[in-house]
Amino acid sequence: MGVNIDERGRPWTISGGGPIIVVPAELAGHWRGTSPPVGAVVPQGWTWGDANGPECDYDRACDPPVFEGTPYGGFGWVDVQGRPVLVLDGEILTWFEADSAGGVLVRSSIGEAAADPAKVPAGSWRSVGVDVITLTDGRLYMFDSAAEGAADPARIRANDGVGVVTLGAGRWQVDVATDADEVDFIRFRRA
Repeated sequence: MGVNIDERGRPWTISGGGPIIVVPAELAGHWRGTSPPVGAVVPQGWTWGDANGPECDYDRACDPPVFEGTPYGGFGWVDVQGRPVLVLDGEILTWFEADSAGGVLVRSSIGEAAADPAKVPAGSWRSVGVDVITLTDGRLYMFDSAAEGAADPARIRANDGVGVVTLGAGRWQVDVATDADEVDFIRFRRA
């Protein structure tokens, strides 16, 4: 638990079994994970995934309305407070590589050495459902979607920790790609 930074200073996370969400910091406190939605009528004995009760945010992350699968995961979007939140499917190590134009989330099951966003052919980048996000706070929190979010990333009780991506306030174009080694990349550029 806690905020994850690797030896190279990069934020990272992984999930304990379900999707990872990448949520704007200003929306993170609205993410309920496996808890019922605020104000929902909850039948006695209800747990997440129970068809006889309310749909929790984790349920929504497991079946996003906009989704594109990849060999080891996939990309999708769910709505939180009227804004898009990125869903990354699969238990895959995910880290952020900052660059001069923004940065790239890298998702690799084969290790860091083969995961180079600079080697992705220019024509491989595409959008999946949402191509621009707006950040008011300028940060994204990435963590296991089963956890309940919070405004302070140190208060998010995700078993595998929270990666805090700092991009800056404004509009960001979001593109995705999967390379020949089946590594997934999510690129952020000023819009």
